[in-house]
Amino acid sequence: MSTASASAESRPGTAGERAPAGWRARLGVVVPSVNTVVEPWFGSTAPAGVSVHAARMLLDNALSAEAIVRMDREEGEHALRQLASCRPHAIAYCCTASSIVQGLAYDIKLQREMSDHAGVPCTTATQAILQAMHVLGVSNVAAASPYGERIDGAEHAFFEAAGIRIASSACLGIEDAFELARPSADEIIALAKRAHTPAVDAVLITCLNLWSHLVIEALEQAFGVPVITSTQATFWRLLRLAGIDDRIGGFGRLLAEH
Repeated sequence: MSTASASAESRPGTAGERAPAGWRARLGVVVPSVNTVVEPWFGSTAPAGVSVHAARMLLDNALSAEAIVRMDREEGEHALRQLASCRPHAIAYCCTASSIVQGLAYDIKLQREMSDHAGVPCTTATQAILQAMHVLGVSNVAAASPYGERIDGAEHAFFEAAGIRIASSACLGIEDAFELARPSADEIIALAKRAHTPAVDAVLITCLNLWSHLVIEALEQAFGVPVITSTQATFWRLLRLAGIDDRIGGFGRLLAEH
């Protein structure tokens, strides 16, 4: 199903009729079962006429590379097939950690296989971040994450393999996957300030189960550089792949200007 043909299949009703949800685009998201951030934020922020539809992959609370890979291998394809049945216009694989612990080559392969299986444009979270860095002209970043040291270290290796320099970093050391959504806005701001160093092109805050998008505007004002987060970049890329080019304010330069 091409994006163009899908976009034409639904339009608002005539006067007195309610326009069908998703008449402009249906966005598909594949999320770990513990994620409590993606669905509410994507759904509440999507432009009028754009709907969000999710499929879940069971993930143990223990946030380890082994558990993440098991989720990906055992649950990912089934979740994608379920999601594809509602005919989304684009799909995002909403787990940053899954890609960073399995490496750049795997991530590129996963994105390609998703598109082949679903028949629509697809993105992983990490490929969305890299695309965001490209359009913003970013190659030297301060990186912040809620992860433990092992996954945080894998994240640095992933982005450095993609040609991105990690100039400085900080992490929260959270080892429970559900608890990734716990840090408050003030805690996320403090984490970013610990990670930040002068002369970087941008600040990167990873994890799609973290409410990082809520602090982007404050951090961009404080640092004077773009702030890219997993939530914001994935949402931005998913909209653009679905043919939705609306600019959305309140969540940084990426969504407002690109």
